[in-house]
Amino acid sequence: MKNSKRNSWLAGLLLLSPCAITFAAAPEALIDRQALVTRHNPVITKFDVDEPLTVGNGGFAFGVDITGLQTFSEQHHMLGIPVETQSRWCWVTDENPNRYTLVDANRDFTNAAGKVMAYPTKSSSPAGDWLRKNPRIHPLGEIRLDYAKADGSPLAPEDIQKPEQTLDLWRGIITSKFEIEGKSVKVTTVCHPKMDVVAVRIESELVAAGKLGATIAFPRGHDLLIKNTPPLDWTKPETHETKIVDRSNQLVRLERKVARTNYEVLVGWANKVEFKQTAPHQYDLRSASGNALEFSVGFYTDKRRQGLVVGGLPAQGAPSDLPTFNTSVVNSTLHWAKFWRTSAALDFSGSTDPRADKIEERVILSRYLMAVQMAGDVPPQETGLTCSTWYGKHHTEMIWWHMAHFALWGNDALLAKNLEWYQCQLTAARELAQSRGLHGARWAPKSATTFGRGSLSAGSGAFHAFAESFHPDS
Repeated sequence: MKNSKRNSWLAGLLLLSPCAITFAAAPEALIDRQALVTRHNPVITKFDVDEPLTVGNGGFAFGVDITGLQTFSEQHHMLGIPVETQSRWCWVTDENPNRYTLVDANRDFTNAAGKVMAYPTKSSSPAGDWLRKNPRIHPLGEIRLDYAKADGSPLAPEDIQKPEQTLDLWRGIITSKFEIEGKSVKVTTVCHPKMDVVAVRIESELVAAGKLGATIAFPRGHDLLIKNTPPLDWTKPETHETKIVDRSNQLVRLERKVARTNYEVLVGWANKVEFKQTAPHQYDLRSASGNALEFSVGFYTDKRRQGLVVGGLPAQGAPSDLPTFNTSVVNSTLHWAKFWRTSAALDFSGSTDPRADKIEERVILSRYLMAVQMAGDVPPQETGLTCSTWYGKHHTEMIWWHMAHFALWGNDALLAKNLEWYQCQLTAARELAQSRGLHGARWAPKSATTFGRGSLSAGSGAFHAFAESFHPDS
């Protein structure tokens, strides 16, 4: 897109955004950025299903519970905010033997001018049901603590004693400290800023004793009977596939196949580790030496990708090597320090207003969450990368509050990543506008799929008029 067109996008966002702010000129003053950010580091001292923390890179995110992993994901899904591993590139599409298209779900409506127009609103029809659920976002996998209790029962939230969990916002690293049966445990969790890799270090004498390790498991997907915030589906293991396709002393490559979607998972570790399959789609890691278990798990699109390109961008292929835990820590530290140093900042230190600290905290935490969850190659769903809503599809009319803030705080590059999707889908947007008797371009407004096709949505979703009068050539 030419600079003038991109600038018109930015200008439109700033003018139309409900959160646009104008700052008056002021004398230049130095802000201690690190002090500003770190004084708002979240610290959690009890198990709470409504307080998960997240690490991520904008298009990939890993939510954690009080253990620093996803040990109690079931409790979070049932009672609070889910903890999942999500991306904006992993989508699953079921077979479509009837070759449904949006036209098959159309219903005629008469507009104010007396013209009859067809809109896809038959959501309860067979075509509508298939179209709403396909394609859908797919949870990549789950990583949890594996502890051998004497009675054989699984680890429970009450087994986590004296927890103290901190998210270091300046570095993008979560440190979780607690005790299990009187023994200290420390879990460090980090996401690589440029790769969809989560790296973990578990330290405890329980590791050396062979009692504490980690489990990597892969669900079938989400429960499709629930549209918003569905739990993970662990049923019917025979309907999807996980297999080891390559293995060396310190690296295992897994191939995942769900419906017509393939993706790869690389698991690498330091020192000696025992890696073995313990159940269908489940693998355990145990340290074979020392009191630390250190490993990385990377998720990658299948390099063949069935000829598809997501969001107009080349599919990501798996690298020959997986970054180590230390490499991810270093890269995360550099990335987040740059993020905080090179964008706008709001510093209320010295203010006597009792609201100042809360406003400052909301700004810092919101900016971190937006950068972690809403800066991928495909526009974010309403819930970012926390959980699935509307089967993972985004709503195009939400662009204003999902993206405008990036420009307001000087993160134009993150805004541009999202806007690239709209550029790539311009041809489809023009075709949709023409089919409705409109000029210019109309992006699918509600429940838009990865490839630009609209979907079925409840209520007035099919009638949202976002961008109907926008002329990209003007």
